[in-house]
Amino acid sequence: MLLIAGAVVALVVGLFIFFEYRVLSLPDFSAVEQATPNTKHQALSQWLDALAHQRKFNGSIVIAQNGNILFQRNIGNTNIHGQPISDTTAFNLASVSKHITAFAVLMLEHQGRLSRQDLVSQHIAELSHYQHVSLDHLLKNISGIPDYARSRTLAALLKKQRTVFTPQHLISWLAAPAQKLKFTPGQQDDYSNSNYVLLAEVISRVTGQSFSDYLQSDIFAPLGMNSTAVVNKCVNTDKLKDRAYGFSKQFFYFGLAVEQDLNHFDGVAGDGNIYASAHDLVIWDQALRDGTLLPKEIYQQAYQPTRLDNGLWVEEKVAGQVIVPGLGWNVQDFPRVSSYGVWQAFNNFYWRDLQHNTVVVVLSNSGYFLRTAMIGERLVKFAETLD
Repeated sequence: MLLIAGAVVALVVGLFIFFEYRVLSLPDFSAVEQATPNTKHQALSQWLDALAHQRKFNGSIVIAQNGNILFQRNIGNTNIHGQPISDTTAFNLASVSKHITAFAVLMLEHQGRLSRQDLVSQHIAELSHYQHVSLDHLLKNISGIPDYARSRTLAALLKKQRTVFTPQHLISWLAAPAQKLKFTPGQQDDYSNSNYVLLAEVISRVTGQSFSDYLQSDIFAPLGMNSTAVVNKCVNTDKLKDRAYGFSKQFFYFGLAVEQDLNHFDGVAGDGNIYASAHDLVIWDQALRDGTLLPKEIYQQAYQPTRLDNGLWVEEKVAGQVIVPGLGWNVQDFPRVSSYGVWQAFNNFYWRDLQHNTVVVVLSNSGYFLRTAMIGERLVKFAETLD
């Protein structure tokens, strides 16, 4: 029996490795620096053709410099019904949303409407027992506040009650005696989606508008980001006419396409659920560079590495790489910064070279995070040959 059990385990492990290899293996591609721009673009187009043929990418890709689109490609469909992706298709940015939430906080601070040193309890009285947690702690993910998205108990309860999780649910959950800080604020780091949902709630209470309305009126509309909005199960469900819906294979590696879109946790925003097209993220990149809504010297704070109270830099490991977080950005390669996002079937890669004014956007509504990141990294190498 032990031999049979061992053989079964070995077979399962072997199949897993085989399928993972198939999922993550990509066609060969290298950008030759000496080649002409046309030759480079042809090589990239052929590589993306191969990805499309092998069904290894579904989404939008844009490479831009100084606000000008140098390369763009849309591959696949917005949903399981076969509607093609277009230049205006908006994708759930998942955690790429966080740096936009952080931007709103910095803008409100610049306007004198709040301070990063404000305690959370000053704005959300229901959380009065979190006496030493500041907005800055939330921004830097060093608050010690537990992550709602990791709570299996909470997920099971929401599913059982068929309830959509809202900011008020989060506040009530955190206010319960059972929920305590995981550590003294500022002394450790722990990535928590709760931090950015609370920041969105603070923004709402400070401005007197919903988080969605504030971003729309003060950020997206002034910049002409017409394919960008906060969307979840409670807000703007039908606002975006060209919206991507997440989908995946029925049995993970194979099978029919099935919807893997918003779920019972998606009545909140700030940590995610900002939708945008790849083109709008080019507009956003240029606005950050130009200081259109917030002076560039103020926004430089977003690129500062996070320090703990003991002076040590925060470092995280993701897929074997060392990541140094800023405010919604990975800043270990500054002046190159990046942001990743994963939620349901959405997988996103956003890379900006602040020195050469280059941006790479990869948005997928039916992908695997590592593969999407690998595609993004190869596109970065291509973009670096364009100077």
